[in-house]
Amino acid sequence: MSVKLRSFVSRFRTSSMILNALVRDKRGLTGLLILIFYALLGGVGPYFLPYDPILSQNLADANAMPEWLASPDIPRTMNISLDNWTVTQVSKEGDVNINITNQGRIVIIKIWGKGAANISLLTNDYLYYTYQPARSMRVSSVYSVVPIDPVNNTILNVDKTDGWYSISYYLYNQDLYGKNTTVVTGGVNYTLPMGLYIFYSDPGFRMGYINPFINEAAVNRSVDKRLPDYILNIKQPTPIPEAVNSVRELLLAKDTRLKAGVNISYYCDPMSFLMKCEGKSGVMIIIRRVHITIYGLAFGLLGTNDLGSDVFTQFVYGARTAIIFGFSVAIAIVIMGLFVGVFAGYNVGKLSDYITTFITDVIYFLPTLPLILAAGIVFGRSIVVIYLVIVLLSWPGTARVIRSWTMALKSELYVEAAQALGAGTGRILIKHIIPQLVPYMVYAVVVGVPGAVFTEVAVQLLGFGDPTWPSWGRILNEAYYRGAISGGVWWWILPPIFGIVTLALGFALMGLALDEIANPRLRRRM
Repeated sequence: MSVKLRSFVSRFRTSSMILNALVRDKRGLTGLLILIFYALLGGVGPYFLPYDPILSQNLADANAMPEWLASPDIPRTMNISLDNWTVTQVSKEGDVNINITNQGRIVIIKIWGKGAANISLLTNDYLYYTYQPARSMRVSSVYSVVPIDPVNNTILNVDKTDGWYSISYYLYNQDLYGKNTTVVTGGVNYTLPMGLYIFYSDPGFRMGYINPFINEAAVNRSVDKRLPDYILNIKQPTPIPEAVNSVRELLLAKDTRLKAGVNISYYCDPMSFLMKCEGKSGVMIIIRRVHITIYGLAFGLLGTNDLGSDVFTQFVYGARTAIIFGFSVAIAIVIMGLFVGVFAGYNVGKLSDYITTFITDVIYFLPTLPLILAAGIVFGRSIVVIYLVIVLLSWPGTARVIRSWTMALKSELYVEAAQALGAGTGRILIKHIIPQLVPYMVYAVVVGVPGAVFTEVAVQLLGFGDPTWPSWGRILNEAYYRGAISGGVWWWILPPIFGIVTLALGFALMGLALDEIANPRLRRRM
């Protein structure tokens, strides 16, 4: 039999011995299945998830519960774009000209001349709401106001419009409008009108702006509001107490229809001192669709955190981090321990052995966690820094064991025979000693993964982890410091704990199954 074939057979027998030790032992098989589950979850799962674990926020309301836990009438996230505009009112005074081009999704309004005008728009489209009232929503749109020459029908390249204008956006629930509700806040009963809420007014909502009109040109000016906005409450036509949730109390109810509207006012008076206007040019106002997102109180398999991020997505990415980080750290530790241990064990009794052993003992007693925190302060909170510090400080334990194994293997008859035949040190190590260490190396990797994962979790929990790296430790850190425990948001804090415990259990069971081939006293002869 050739040397290469014998080497292949030896490696095959070692692999078979390790696999048999796992499969024939119920503990090992259970641990292997747990490892396969998390490897598939972390390796394949992210490619099927539509969300980013860090950047995807506001997918639902803060701390939304899992969907399987919620009743059917608990709000789910709803997204809709409302357009198909209709003009509900046009009024004017004086010598004012109005030209309206309604394209459904876009309405172009041209106004010029001296006097005043008011135009109201309302979407024919509506959001049919079928749940209990939600707690929050987001409303956004874009509009433009540009100066025009009405005679030549051209756009003027100036920053100010000749006429003055104001624009207000509002939400309109046609099934609630005209009704009142009684809200108790601060021990006081308030009777408030329902179904109408102004969420944007320019210049009406500007701080410290006195004039009811402005004359600024605006191209693609953004309208983006998260409701409830308690500052906007007091600016409504009928002031609303700040503590009132306008979304839950005034705008939403089950089986009602929600629309969006725009009100535009125009003013031009050459005799006005504060709002000077010659009436020679006009304004063109372009109104576009309104986007509404109602944030649900139930979302996905594991709900959301306080930022509305999907906890299940973070859990899956955390599994990938745990597997990759844990294995890479454990493998690096074993490789470093192998080189140092084999070198020291083969040269036992020499000066190099004493020096290597001394360095190993010194590093062995260095505290890993405090040094990771110190390195994070000096070099920044990086997963690479955490990885390097753990590896550089964790190999001595493996090196000690491998040194003792190497010392024992060096005295075996086949090693002495190889030396007598003139085999070099490198050949002896590669062909006769290191292959005998493979079972222990596999065992060391298996039992080393949980320790690496625990260390990364501890660093994250203390707030020194990499903020750009999704992991179970980061989930725990955010949950702990953002009130998941006090708020009873168990679906945020329990999944990473479950993942850490079960993954560690899987490796522990595999370690117990491999103990018989890693421990010389228990090792079976194949």
